[in-house]
Amino acid sequence: MHRGTFLLALILGLVVLFALSGCWWFEGLFPPPSPSPSPSPSPLPANTDMDRKDFTLPLVGGGTLTLSSLKGKPVVLVFFSPNCPHCREEVPALNAVYNKYKDTHDLVVLGAGYGSEASIEYFVEQNRVQYPVVSFTDRAILEMYGVSYVPHNVFFDREGNIVRTFVGSLSLSTLENYLAGIL
Repeated sequence: MHRGTFLLALILGLVVLFALSGCWWFEGLFPPPSPSPSPSPSPLPANTDMDRKDFTLPLVGGGTLTLSSLKGKPVVLVFFSPNCPHCREEVPALNAVYNKYKDTHDLVVLGAGYGSEASIEYFVEQNRVQYPVVSFTDRAILEMYGVSYVPHNVFFDREGNIVRTFVGSLSLSTLENYLAGIL
């Protein structure tokens, strides 16, 4: 029995010795964990106007659009009503700048029509709107943007901040001048 106790004490002693030595024998078998990478900083700031005044609305033609998903691009958000003659007058200028700058400068012109989906779809079709359009009936969105009259144009820079607003129909030359501040 004396011999069994001696072997047990020897084995326990070796285990303790390995534990105290930092288990150097196992170092090659289990590499130390690599530090987890720190998240890369977002290239775009958080809590911008676009974040605070965000919405998700149905797109004419299907799907939905979330405003904040456009952050990183210059955006002209155009509130309109389908029965507004000034809104109809503005469409050709908006189509022109959208087609001119969408591929070269990532410009997004986004129509936001206040009314039923059917009336907004009819407006888009009748006026040959070429830029994306969402529809809504929630007056809270109008209040959030301070819309009292339409058309109401909101210009966002690439960071998602409002640079300018304009109430009324924009001519092509005025629209081009305003775009210079966000392209």
